Amino acid sequence: MSIERILIAALLGPELARWKAEGRAPVYWWRDDDARAPSPALDRLLELSRRFEAPVTLAAVPDIDLGPLARACEASGGVELAIHGFRHRNRAPEGRPSGEVNDQDHLTDIVAELATAIRAFRRAGVEPRLFVPPWNNAHPTLVKALALHGLELSCYGGMREEDSPARLDAHLDVMRWKPVPRFRGALKFLLRARRQLVERRLKHLWDEPVGLLTHHLDHDEPTWRFLEAFLQAARPTARAALGEAWRMRPAYAAGAKV
Repeated sequence: MSIERILIAALLGPELARWKAEGRAPVYWWRDDDARAPSPALDRLLELSRRFEAPVTLAAVPDIDLGPLARACEASGGVELAIHGFRHRNRAPEGRPSGEVNDQDHLTDIVAELATAIRAFRRAGVEPRLFVPPWNNAHPTLVKALALHGLELSCYGGMREEDSPARLDAHLDVMRWKPVPRFRGALKFLLRARRQLVERRLKHLWDEPVGLLTHHLDHDEPTWRFLEAFLQAARPTARAALGEAWRMRPAYAAGAKV
């Protein structure tokens, strides 16, 4: 058994036993960001998805022809393509969090940008259902535009809000980004994962999905090794197959500490 699997068993095992005693098991889903085109890294990601029967939502930037990416995903199976911004360019004023949409943008312009992104997906034969804002920055103007287009939203780490479109976040990032992208480390990742599970158990939110976040183009070898071990344990579910149970209950507080 690899050191990664030993750590997963040691740090998550007792909490998973508590879930099992309640006749429950955590619900995981998997999102990967920053795709544009086929690449060796994407091939490696899709191979893991196939091997472990782990569906993945691939957030793709619609600033190039998405046809080759869509065909590679279709051939692999188990892949949903989501819109990842417009051009993935930071337009935030100096000193503000990175993002594509800012306070100076008009709703009509963002609605038009979304329409252009949707057309890019449709030209590739894909009908998008989900929007993933770059840097996970869901500006209020963007949220309004998504609702007008009937798109759902996915960011990072938050809890769904009553005034947002249906929202399914990622919570567990395998990467840390500063000063350079690299593996977050098994201990930090698994402690956060355990906190996510404990929170759901204590609140009896058994159906609230836990989102795994990856960025295949930035993975180093430790990241790939850990991801392989975690997928064996987590067995993510396709977003479309999560069911309605988690959507139907009242939303809970955004920004909850985990």
